[in-house]
Amino acid sequence: MTTSSPNVPPPVSVPVTVLCGFLGAGKTTLLNSLLSQKQGLRVAVIVNEFGAINIDAGLVRHTDEKTIELSNGCICCTLRGDLLEAVDELLRERTLDAILIESTGIGEPLPIAQSFCLTPEELELDADLPNLLGRVHVDAMITVVDSAQFFDLWDRRESIPGDDFERGYGELLAEQLEFADIVVLNKTDLAAPRDVAELRSLVGITNPRARILEAVKGQLPAELLLNTGLFNFELSSQLDAWMEELGKVHTPESETYGLETHTYVSAVPFRAGVLEQALHQGLPGNVVRSKGWVSIAGEDHATLWSHTGRLLSLEPVGEWSDPSEAFTQLVFIGRALDGDAIDALLDSALTGDRQAGSASPQVSR
Repeated sequence: MTTSSPNVPPPVSVPVTVLCGFLGAGKTTLLNSLLSQKQGLRVAVIVNEFGAINIDAGLVRHTDEKTIELSNGCICCTLRGDLLEAVDELLRERTLDAILIESTGIGEPLPIAQSFCLTPEELELDADLPNLLGRVHVDAMITVVDSAQFFDLWDRRESIPGDDFERGYGELLAEQLEFADIVVLNKTDLAAPRDVAELRSLVGITNPRARILEAVKGQLPAELLLNTGLFNFELSSQLDAWMEELGKVHTPESETYGLETHTYVSAVPFRAGVLEQALHQGLPGNVVRSKGWVSIAGEDHATLWSHTGRLLSLEPVGEWSDPSEAFTQLVFIGRALDGDAIDALLDSALTGDRQAGSASPQVSR
């Protein structure tokens, strides 16, 4: 056993804040809002996406410390060991005041919290993985909710494709709410006041201990979300769900919920008016979420494409570092995706024949 020298102060435990929430709820927007308010704090970021290309990492505001991408899996299960190693790397390389983690849109808060509260052996992982106990602690689990479309998803009658327990979408949303320390009702400007009031009531019933905050475009004072000390290990570990989670054999969330991804990349820009006409035809209904960068002919700035459910927005976000290298990179998330149909719809709006690119777009923000 290794003992600490009495002349060496014990390491300071770094607070970890985790952002969860269904696809398109606004986690990245909230994360960027927090990073814009860090005011000298040394903050590292871990962004998790289950697709092969981590679009969200490219959308995260620059931080002086480090942004780590964990792709093609979920830190709830398939990437849990990678998460431990990523945090260990951060702690060895840097002195940090906080770590922010953005989970996938189908990640569940409880197993993520357990990653920081238990040893690798208790998690039934490789014993050689780093032990983070005493080095980090969960400060708060935050669930972000799309107030404008929450009940559309909650009320869907069909079961989640591929789920062995035939759970509905409402059950997944409930799991994301039940273990949250803070619930952010985002996009309240797009929601009916009655829906916001019903959401408050639902959260109050589902998770009466949660702090409820309302936001527009993820704008909230950082002091309401960081260094809150709201996570309570003793209380959490006594929940029935905590013990049930430890006994689960996880499959990747993308398999559990029948979701898959399709990537569209083009080095050729879109014609603005033609793209709008193509989008009026509508994306296939089985596309749940799509996001990424868009290059439009004649424009020096990159355009952020963000689509969830019935809402799709195109917003300028910054100039290309090198306009001659501008290109489009989009990821579509859904069930039984028809990649050829998506490609054909978008190809019809290009200025020429599509040429696949490989590098990530660089944007000066």
